[in-house]
Order: sequence, then C-alpha cells, then structure tokens
Amino acid sequence: MRTTYLIQHSAPQIGAEEEDAVLSVLRSGRLAQGPEVAGFEAECAARVGRRYGIAVSSGTAALHLTLHALGVARGQEVAIPAYACASLMTATTLNGNVACVCDVGSDFNLDPGGVPPRARFVIAPHLFGKTAPILPRGTVIEDIAQSIGGISGRAGVVAVASFYATKLITTGEGGMVLTDDSDLAARIRDLRDYDNRDDFVPRFSYKMTEMQAAMGRVQLRRLPEFIARRREIAERYLQAFAELPLGLPDPLDHVFFRFVVTTGARAAFLRRLNSEGVEAKRPVYNPAHRYVRQGVAPGTARLAGDCRRAERAHAMTVSLPIHPGMTDADVETVVDSVRGYFI
Repeated sequence: MRTTYLIQHSAPQIGAEEEDAVLSVLRSGRLAQGPEVAGFEAECAARVGRRYGIAVSSGTAALHLTLHALGVARGQEVAIPAYACASLMTATTLNGNVACVCDVGSDFNLDPGGVPPRARFVIAPHLFGKTAPILPRGTVIEDIAQSIGGISGRAGVVAVASFYATKLITTGEGGMVLTDDSDLAARIRDLRDYDNRDDFVPRFSYKMTEMQAAMGRVQLRRLPEFIARRREIAERYLQAFAELPLGLPDPLDHVFFRFVVTTGARAAFLRRLNSEGVEAKRPVYNPAHRYVRQGVAPGTARLAGDCRRAERAHAMTVSLPIHPGMTDADVETVVDSVRGYFI
C-alpha cells in the first residue's frame, strides 16, 4: 500500500493553461509531429541559447540518438558519472558503447580530473540543478535534465533534456536534443522517425506527441517562476539548517531541482521525516558504479577508479521536498521536521 505523505517530495505543476493546450490539440485532430512540436523545439532552443531543438520521446532517447548521430563507435568508451541513475548507462549500452564510470566531486557532479584520456566522449549531467564543471577536452554531451532554465546547456557540443513528470518542466514523458550544429540536428531529426524514407538504415520511433509538446510550451513559459520559487524554498532551508550537523548545497549557479543534504545518520533521518509525513528520499536510487560492482551492469561497463566519493554520496545523501507547489506552510513543516530531528 502506498504511503500518503503530508508533504510530497516532488510534484508536477499542471494548471488550466496546460489543460486547455492539450484539449486544443485533441480537438484539432493532429496528434503527432505537427506545429506544437515544431513550436516547442524552437522555444526550448531559444530558452537554452541553442540554434536547434529536436523533440523526442524521453531523455534516454535523446541521449541514445545523440550518441548515434555523433558516430560514437561500438566499443568506444563514453565517460559517465558514478553518482547517476541508470539512464546514462542505458543509452551507452543501446548504442553499443562502453560506459566508463568515473567518480564525482564534492558537488556530486562528474569530476573532470577523473576522466581518463581514452574516453573521448563525455556525458556530463548537472546533477540536482547544480551547474557542473565541463571537461575542456573531448566531445561533451551536457545533460540538462535537472538544470534546464539555469546557465547550463551551452558549454558542450550538444545538450539533452528530459521532461519526465517530476522534472523542472514536464510533458509527462519526453526529451529534447539541443545543438548549434545544423548537420548534427539534421541527423537526429532523421533518426527519430523511421517512416517515409527511400533508403533503409536503422532508425528509431522516438517521436514526441503534439499533446506533450503543447503542454511543454506552457510549462516552458512558466519555467522562470518555477525556478524562482525553488530558489525561495532553498534559501529558507539554507537559513534554517545553517547551524545543524548537515552538509548543505552550494547555492551558486543552482536551480534546485533537488535540495540534497548529507548526514552520517541517513537511514534514521529518513525514517523520522517519513514517519512525520515529510516525503524524503535517496536522491539516486542505485548509482551507476554499484550496478558494475554488483555484476548487473552491461559486461562492457568499467570503473575508472574506486568511485569512493560516489559511494560516500550514496551512503549519506537525503533529498528533501522542494517543488513550486509547496506553500510557505509546507516549507515550515519540513523545516520543523528536520530541525526537530537534530534539536
């Protein structure tokens, strides 16, 4: 039986404008790959500061198509951070690449110093909304699934986004590839749809629907207010927890997709918050390096080092509720619960 929480960890923000946009598409009879998708692509590219956007069915699909279109050869190594979800390893595996799992820095993002020279391609997420350092060499794919709307997305050759239900903006499911390279954009557009072609090469059914794109266009317009509210909540948390024995996030260049703290008593801390109706979670369920150590990762995946900082993060991190739907009273409930555990 699913627990009902007083304060949800995360929640999509869907209003009347999103409902009207989706209903308009349903009434139009044009449900796939039409003007709403084209509009969402252009507006998302403009928001991130890129020339081209290509809408797809998920963030994982965006990564897969990007690796494929970049010509990353089968067996070639792609560096990914150890402290990340399974999506990055999934995309590299789908493309026949070797996931080179590298340790992270103190901000939980990929440590550029830990990427071996042989890994010429790098996927760099901006984890939890904190802008990551970008490796100054190789081909970098920025993953802005957790940071869209901030300053990220323009440092790599290409960026990918996700619009899953609880991301910064949502289309239910969905993703986007963003680039300034016209040839790369054309290749990805060609690869996302297999039909109506004179030639045959393997292509993928990775299209976004018109309903999703219509919702996404509304969400994109609301993104600045979403981020502003997240930063307000984060500032309250930072003030309230400053004297507690918790590791707190650095607010610089952060959009606070997640508010992640560290504690040596993670299990007890989580139990206490959840028992009081505050839904707190491990921010990464099973990090990439653990899949390798457990022997359940693809056989080609390998560790670039001991990943001790990623292991420490997995043992100590707690993600507290933060989303634009929280009221000031909700925020104070979280504050009281966290402070009550320590004081």
